[in-house]
Amino acid sequence: MFKISQSKINTARKCLKAYQYKYHDKLRRRAKARPLQFGGIVHSMIEADIEGRDPFEMLDAIEQDNKRLFREEREMYGEIVEDARYIFQGYKQYWKDDPLIYLAHDGRKSEHEFEIDLTSDIRVTGKVDAAAKSKRMNWLVEHKTHKNFPNSDHRWRNLQSAVYMRLVEMLGWWSFEGTLWDYIRSKPPTRPQLLKSGELSSRDVDTLPQVVLDTLQAHNLSKRNYAELIDKVKANQSNWYQRVYTPIKKTVVDNLLRDFTTSARWLRDVDFDKQVPRTIGRHCGWCEYEPLCRAFLQGSDEEYVMEKEYVAKDDEVEEAVEREDA
Repeated sequence: MFKISQSKINTARKCLKAYQYKYHDKLRRRAKARPLQFGGIVHSMIEADIEGRDPFEMLDAIEQDNKRLFREEREMYGEIVEDARYIFQGYKQYWKDDPLIYLAHDGRKSEHEFEIDLTSDIRVTGKVDAAAKSKRMNWLVEHKTHKNFPNSDHRWRNLQSAVYMRLVEMLGWWSFEGTLWDYIRSKPPTRPQLLKSGELSSRDVDTLPQVVLDTLQAHNLSKRNYAELIDKVKANQSNWYQRVYTPIKKTVVDNLLRDFTTSARWLRDVDFDKQVPRTIGRHCGWCEYEPLCRAFLQGSDEEYVMEKEYVAKDDEVEEAVEREDA
């Protein structure tokens, strides 16, 4: 059986060479960029919370396991653990009066892995973040972290949820009205600055209420004197947390699944032991394998770049890919 996923399809459609690096050669960057690292941390905290575990204990464990990495790469990661703690605290507080009712399958309410035979020789593997009931309807939930929230143009181009929606229905798990995009902003919250006068700067800051309160406490300043600033920050929390419901029509899902099947068959027949073409374009700017292609196209030592910046991983690639691409 040829195993395929929406993430693999997406990668191959953008650039076949990136697919070869990622899934055939199984190369990964030695150090993850902050968005991927932050997204993975928050995703793990959400999973723990949905499953009834303490998400902050999960964060403490992640910090302990990666203490040396975060310390040595502080310039890249910043205060990533503290940022995640503040942002998740705010997430819980913001939605406390409008909780999602998560649906269970096989004893779990999140991270639902699945396999299903699409054809006689193509098997689709994937992982659904969650399924939830909201507004009296069932939704496939996508937990996403972004520095700035995507708009409707971005959402209609994101096809994974629609395809997985149909595959989950084929498995008989649930039927969905559409996708619920649960957005969490990943930008580090700004810490208010202390002025020479000993007062806290009251200019608008892009931050969260608890950050302001902790800063006031750290400098022994009274909350009463900064009530206006605290109220402004509280009023802007929708800049940090959003949920967008996007219903989808059955005919649209049918067409997307048909395209998915065509791409899977094409990819199944590619011989990756031979040279495959690169697709050069704007997407290269955020591609994990840009240094390799740049070295190749500029006539530099591609093997040296590969050895210095990449490591080959086996099963971990398959296990992590859905979350990282999210």
